[in-house]
Amino acid sequence: NLYDEALKTPRWTSKYGSITFNQFAREIPTCGINEKGLAIVSMWHDTDKVQPKKDDNISELQWIQYQLDCYSSVNEIVKNLDSLSLKTEIYPMHYCVTDKSRNSAIIEFENGKLKAFESLDHFACSNESIIKSIEYSKKFRNIKADSIVIKEPILDRSAKALLMVKEFNESNMIREPVEYSFKILNAVNLQVGFKALFKWLGKGIPPSQTFWQIVFDLDKMKIHYKTKDNRNIRTIDVRSFDFSSESNVKVLNIDEGTKGDVTNNFSDYSRSDNERIVKISFKPMKDSVSESEQEEIIIYPELLKSESYVL
Repeated sequence: NLYDEALKTPRWTSKYGSITFNQFAREIPTCGINEKGLAIVSMWHDTDKVQPKKDDNISELQWIQYQLDCYSSVNEIVKNLDSLSLKTEIYPMHYCVTDKSRNSAIIEFENGKLKAFESLDHFACSNESIIKSIEYSKKFRNIKADSIVIKEPILDRSAKALLMVKEFNESNMIREPVEYSFKILNAVNLQVGFKALFKWLGKGIPPSQTFWQIVFDLDKMKIHYKTKDNRNIRTIDVRSFDFSSESNVKVLNIDEGTKGDVTNNFSDYSRSDNERIVKISFKPMKDSVSESEQEEIIIYPELLKSESYVL
């Protein structure tokens, strides 16, 4: 029900263009940045699904696109947290939001309602709530982050990331932030061994592992990323894109490009691009997401209309 007149699913006019990373389909991203320098990333949250009674709600990933479309700052997002009802369609999520003014917040569900955690000393989390992650990290307060051995894949990873962020922020050494960000991501990189993969084989959704590593440089408005299948760092210059309503939507396969700047590698979007993503991503979930539902997701972007917006 991404676009259903009978259910009166939410409508909005996008104020800002964005570049997003899409695991499941176009318009339901897992993270992204808009032209104003607002960045949002999501992470699976170890909590209960949220199922509001109202029909006029959006999914946990549509919520990301809505924020990127409509707001330019963390303050705007926090102020409007109650503007739309959010429903968990696949996995419960929590979000890290950051803007060019260097404001940040972790947004997650607490007692079935979205809550923003803004006044934190350091921002980093994995799949547990931010408060539990911070409390757990205190057991390592007297050791260096590099000394933390990841035995527990959720809390140990968040603790290591939190402490590495803390060490960076409190260090007097001059360090390149993008390079250090990848150092953090590499330190908490989650890979599954052969035994775990063999045990899973043919039994549904595979075990969690790291496929993407993405760094948003908000000062320079650039995105740096690498993937499991392509370990070279590639860069996208956000300022090089035309975000006007008259321009064509652009797309790039996440594994494409050897290394370096791939801004000019983008091509015009077509339905086949979305179909490729949908068919691959929902294959392990074909029992819960039917063929007809997948077709709805494939054509959904074509139902969106271009409209001029005057600021």
